[in-house]
Amino acid sequence: MNISDLKISSKYTRDDLKEIFQNNSFMRGMNKCNKTNCLVLTSDQNVGRIYGDTFKDDYVIYTGEGLEGDQKLIRNNKTLAKSNENHLPVHLFVRLIDDNGLYTYYGLVRLAGEIYTEIENDKQNKPRKVLKFPLKRISQLQFDEEAFNTDEAEFEDLNSIRKTYNVVGAAIMMDDRVLIAQRKDKELNGKWEFPGGKIEIGETPEEALQREIKEELGIDVSVHERIDSSYCEYKNYNVNLTVFKCTKIDDKDIKDTEHNQLKWIDANKILEEDMADADIPIAESLVESLPLSINGDPLQYDYFESKPIEENDKQLRRAVQDYEKSQKAKQKAGDSAESAVVRYEKDNLNNIGRPDLADQVKQVSKFSSDYGYDISSYEIIDGRGVETHIEVKSAKLSDNYIEFFISENELKKFKTDPAYKIYCLFRMGKEYKLHIVNKNDFFASNYLIPLTYKVRIRIHE
Repeated sequence: MNISDLKISSKYTRDDLKEIFQNNSFMRGMNKCNKTNCLVLTSDQNVGRIYGDTFKDDYVIYTGEGLEGDQKLIRNNKTLAKSNENHLPVHLFVRLIDDNGLYTYYGLVRLAGEIYTEIENDKQNKPRKVLKFPLKRISQLQFDEEAFNTDEAEFEDLNSIRKTYNVVGAAIMMDDRVLIAQRKDKELNGKWEFPGGKIEIGETPEEALQREIKEELGIDVSVHERIDSSYCEYKNYNVNLTVFKCTKIDDKDIKDTEHNQLKWIDANKILEEDMADADIPIAESLVESLPLSINGDPLQYDYFESKPIEENDKQLRRAVQDYEKSQKAKQKAGDSAESAVVRYEKDNLNNIGRPDLADQVKQVSKFSSDYGYDISSYEIIDGRGVETHIEVKSAKLSDNYIEFFISENELKKFKTDPAYKIYCLFRMGKEYKLHIVNKNDFFASNYLIPLTYKVRIRIHE
């Protein structure tokens, strides 16, 4: 495998990197590869890491190397600082959360602004100065003299990149109630949240949560299943929040030291509170996880025969749109998944030398539902760009089966439209896994299970 074989968003083992870059180490965050004349950077996004790198769009704030004391502009830090001047290619790989140590290729990057310093803790938890390198992703085809020119206007864009904190929260349950806390800091004063705090270096999320609850509330808790995670951009910082269900395991009274107030509420009514933005999607997941009950007596209706409905094409299209609308409403991450596919398609086209087509990839679902698909993209057939129509499906894996929902209209398009494709996305932590449905195999066997029907029952007035 060669450097030219690398593909953005593809995953590689450390042995793969050793082979590609002809370097037997790759134990550092910065790796100068003399045989292939390039610098390879890695960014570990797992919690509890000393180095905090921040990503936004095609920009990265990358932290220099050095575990203890102030970081200095020497060795690989100096190599990165001089990379534009020396026309040295710089490749960036990311180790994503819970990805079993695999390296995801982010792409070629270059310095896009002035290097600066911030105060952060070292591995001994002592404050020190760290170097921050503003980087911008570039496509491989743009890697020429133009790629090394630093545009000062770009550095202004980097001012919007804020520090990201890994935070845990506790949904402390008691019967059907949950404990929530009201913040008193300047930016989120008055907002309600799940109590918790930041994950310190070397801690697991569960350990951090037990420590934070002990410090904030003076009680011990048992940490149970994870409810959900969310990412939120506030005015001055970003938050990766993960919340677990917890129970109080001692007889001590709760003594709050961090909030305006605490209160126990009916867990089913948590969304009626003014929750902080990062906590809202997790509160929704908490409500979804609660057991449901039936209230009141069953409603009584009289059934009788009526003339079957023969809908015209317009009514059928309306029914399909209504069905699709309800399905998309249930998929909270639908827009995020479609945005991920747009980036995936653009990267693939850039990698094969067609930035002109990459610029034309669009998320058409944002403009209208009349297209009948989500993404307009291109593939290369016999050297020319051919338009493709991509339907994005949030899927799940169940007993080695891929499961997703498809409407009759989508099924018809998949069968009759040669350009129509179905992309199945699986949420895995902070990323997606992709499966592209094979059209020939799909229609060779019957994989469809009738599930949803439109029902109309007329009742007596």
